[in-house]
Amino acid sequence: RQKAILRGMVWLVALLAVGILVTALVDRILWMRHIAAMRDRFAADLHDELGANINTIEILRELARDSTSHEEQSQLLDRMEVFTKRSDTAVRNCTNILEAKGLCDDLVQEMEHTARRLLADIEHSLSVEGKQFLAHLKPRKRIDLFFFYKESLNNVIRHAAATKVDIQLSIDSRQLNLSISDNGIGLRNGVPSSLKRRARLLGAQLNTAKTTNGG
Repeated sequence: RQKAILRGMVWLVALLAVGILVTALVDRILWMRHIAAMRDRFAADLHDELGANINTIEILRELARDSTSHEEQSQLLDRMEVFTKRSDTAVRNCTNILEAKGLCDDLVQEMEHTARRLLADIEHSLSVEGKQFLAHLKPRKRIDLFFFYKESLNNVIRHAAATKVDIQLSIDSRQLNLSISDNGIGLRNGVPSSLKRRARLLGAQLNTAKTTNGG
């Protein structure tokens, strides 16, 4: 009886050891995945935030160069200084940007503000259907959606050579669709890697198609 009990205890200890080992391995795998996801997200956030600010500074620089009014040039230089400081802040605080309180609480307002800022010299329109459902999105989803949207606009102004941009956002209780189209030269080299990365972080399906006007 004692030998049987001893054998049972040995097996129990062995099973416990195996369980602890498996648990440790699973925890390590989950932790490594978390680190990889955070690294990917950090790179995407930094790229998108700096990209938007640099594009805005470039637009302001061109406007200042073409302006003949000293007062207007001074105002444009002040705005350039603001975005330069924002870039510095983004570099220092990018790791915490997703946890920032109040970020993208009003997603539509943020999208409108971003469109006016980035597409200042481009004709554009933004329409939203089912705005009430946006409040049901988790904060992380709203933020990831906003960053995907902003990076899409960055690619339009950097590469599309477009003069018109149409943005449509529709959401209901089951799905959300964001459509951004322009009359530019189209995606000659395929979907930019930055947009693919953003779509992956968002957990979204990304589709592209050539419009009738070539954009």
